[in-house]
Amino acid sequence: MKILVYNGKYEKIYWLADSKEQLEAAFKRLFAILDNLCCYDDDVPGITAARNGDIKIITKILQERKDCEYEGWDFIYADDPLDAKSPS
Repeated sequence: MKILVYNGKYEKIYWLADSKEQLEAAFKRLFAILDNLCCYDDDVPGITAARNGDIKIITKILQERKDCEYEGWDFIYADDPLDAKSPS
């Protein structure tokens, strides 16, 4: 299972990102959190479209800034113990 992890200043937040729908929802939630924390100025290219939910722009902004302080995120992976293909 693919999991998106946000490494915030005070906490880590985890979202399932195994399907396209989960990944898009996780990116939208992460973007909203970072926008509410004032990580993005109005002059960030595409910010209006991102604030209106454009997932392509949200993804682009998040990927470009994933190494910025307090904006860090990454993927981790977990095995489903009920899946027969999962390692023993």
